[in-house]
Amino acid sequence: MRASDGGDVSGVPRKLVGGRLRGRKVWYLFGVIDRIEKSWHRFARSKSGQRFRDRFRHHQSKKRGRFHPARLFYIIGGLALILVSIPFGWLPVLGWGTVFLGLGMIAGEFYPAARLMDWLEVKARRIFRPVGRIFVKLPLWAQLATPFVVAILTFLLMFRIYSMTFGG
Repeated sequence: MRASDGGDVSGVPRKLVGGRLRGRKVWYLFGVIDRIEKSWHRFARSKSGQRFRDRFRHHQSKKRGRFHPARLFYIIGGLALILVSIPFGWLPVLGWGTVFLGLGMIAGEFYPAARLMDWLEVKARRIFRPVGRIFVKLPLWAQLATPFVVAILTFLLMFRIYSMTFGG
């Protein structure tokens, strides 16, 4: 990109970032991505076992009102993720992964949820660290196949429990 195009080093034209382009308003997409990136770096820099409480304090420092749209989005979106993932609770990622994602969203606005997530993070690290070390040493094909095998075995287990409970 030439300097005369209004570009910078990253290759994104300066006139696209929050400006007008040919008479149309351009959304602040690059600013949103930048805020997400900064938020993630702040979260990752926090001490393990304190991350969600730090995120909660940061969200509260923004001085939003009780019914601010962003705050309602985090709470309602988190609850919706939890409710949608209930039918998929038996799947490793689609079930419990989205439950934890929803709890993480709520933790930014609700202190007890932040404390719970910090506690869960410490316990999960203690349990899954050895498993992660073994998983990284596996060949690539085994790393790719593992989630599918776990999902299929979980499905078979749940089907067996269902058929024993309700079957004839």
